[in-house]
Amino acid sequence: MSVLQEQAVSMIGNLSDDNVSFLIEIIRRLMPHEQGHKENAYISEGKEAFEKMLAARDNIQHYFPVDFNPEKELEEARAERYGGTN
Repeated sequence: MSVLQEQAVSMIGNLSDDNVSFLIEIIRRLMPHEQGHKENAYISEGKEAFEKMLAARDNIQHYFPVDFNPEKELEEARAERYGGTN
């Protein structure tokens, strides 16, 4: 271990846990391979959430009438709440 590394380890040893967590986050942001991994994890989570949303949408379709028109429902609700457009 170099003198510079030993100095860094000594300084980190004197930090509180909160500050060490903050330092780790900064180091992760500075390391390009770590950032790419983090971005990929966010993308994977987003894709998974989107797939769950699509599956849920497909599952709830049978609760609506066959002739259900969401745009018409929205317009009727707006007219009821805010009055019709003249």
